[in-house]
Amino acid sequence: MRPDGVYSASPCTALDLEPTLGSTLWYNNSGCEGGGGATPVVADGILYAPDSSAGSSGTVFDAETGSVKGTYSASVIPAFSPTTGFFLNGSTLQGIAQSNNTILWSFAGDGQLATAPVAVNNYVFIGSASGNLYGLDATTGQTVLTLNLGAAIPATNEYGVVMYSGLAAGDGLLVVPNGTKVTAFTLSTSP
Repeated sequence: MRPDGVYSASPCTALDLEPTLGSTLWYNNSGCEGGGGATPVVADGILYAPDSSAGSSGTVFDAETGSVKGTYSASVIPAFSPTTGFFLNGSTLQGIAQSNNTILWSFAGDGQLATAPVAVNNYVFIGSASGNLYGLDATTGQTVLTLNLGAAIPATNEYGVVMYSGLAAGDGLLVVPNGTKVTAFTLSTSP
């Protein structure tokens, strides 16, 4: 069965709502309480539900049943390709095989990686507090693009009062906030 729901995450809690009626399909609370919430991610039938008390690290669930599959560690919301998860821990981006959680590669860039990664086609993009935008081959982690945009690419702030910021991709564009600007790039199969 394919997961089909609206997912929510808050401290120690995750739930799946039926999309058309909003009824609860499953609910999981590990026993703690707190305010706030974070953006969960579903990839390959797995829900990565951040626990806002621990950055974007959190609990891994079967998205269809709500059964707990484990935990994960990340500084910001991870991104996924069909076979690989991209997790920023501190200022190092790691490509991790979804099949067995093996670290495939690590990338530190200029040591100031800050944004949530975005996976597009066979590439992963990430921004730096120094203003660098990096494009990496999603399979090997090799750098295929480095651009300095002239101003910091702000860190994704999931829990503070700072407005959401981060990279976004869609409709053939990669959109990058930098300083007081937003820069859009047309994507192709080769960055």
